[in-house]
Amino acid sequence: MNKLIKNRMKEARFFANKSQMELFLVTGIHYSTISRIECGYIQPTGEQISKLAGALKVKKGWLFPQELR
Repeated sequence: MNKLIKNRMKEARFFANKSQMELFLVTGIHYSTISRIECGYIQPTGEQISKLAGALKVKKGWLFPQELR
């Protein structure tokens, strides 16, 4: 996974003032999965992208640019 995506996930979480645990409670995506996405170990699914972008109030295309997935 591209470093830009990892930074965008953390940046969006920072500005939304949400921990990985809080994001888990809002999205239902386990905090360990969120961590793995942020670290670049796994690619998020389409459903996960929608949930994360919605919870962080950012566009899916900004959070996970199509050309970088």
